[in-house]
Order: sequence, then structure tokens, then C-alpha cells
Amino acid sequence: MFLVVIFTASCARTVEPTIENINKIFASKDFTFELHKTDGSCSSLSFRNDYLVYKSDKPIVRREITYDEVLLINDFIQKIVNLHVQDLDPETSFHYVIKNTAYKVIIVPNQEAFYFDALIKTLKL
Repeated sequence: MFLVVIFTASCARTVEPTIENINKIFASKDFTFELHKTDGSCSSLSFRNDYLVYKSDKPIVRREITYDEVLLINDFIQKIVNLHVQDLDPETSFHYVIKNTAYKVIIVPNQEAFYFDALIKTLKL
């Protein structure tokens, strides 16, 4: 019983994709941005103590990020939030998850994963 309580308390709580909730996640400076596709695959960018970790079906890449890359990533995430905050249908073709250990926000976009692919190419991952 004790383990069940600890497990449920340790899971991130899903919250609405509002600017306030997303800023809470970003303020932790330890968060993950995931792209979940319908085929079950998942790519993610994790930010941990000024390091960027990219995970996909390819080898994992971990490196320090520059200030310009931080601005690019922030701009990218803000565009995704602005474009898709109204569409929350979980049955769509793919979705984004922004999370840390306390909170999780699910954003369901209306279009292809163009932005995520462009960011990965720009960051040379």
C-alpha cells in the first residue's frame, strides 16, 4: 500500500496547457519536451542543468547548449503553444508533452511535426 501511494505521488499531474502552467514547468529548469507519434515512437528534448539531451530511435545526444539555441528552443515551444493550445483532442495523429517531475501539459497540434523536425535539423542532432 505504501509503495502505491509513493508511486502515485511521484507521477506528474496533468494540467491544462496554459501559459502559467507551462511557465511553472520551464521555471524548474529541468524539463522534457516530447513528440509522440501514432506509430508509438517518441522523440524528446530534455533540458537538465544547461545540457540538452535528445532521445529518439537514433543514438542519444547530450551536449551543452548555447544562449542562441536556448532562444531558438523557447521560440519554438512558444509557437507550438500559441498554435495548438485550443485543440486538445487526444485522438489526433500526434501530440506534444511538456513535463517535469511535478506537472505535465499535453498539446495536440493540427499539423505535421514540421516544427520539431526543423528544430532538430537546426540544432544538428
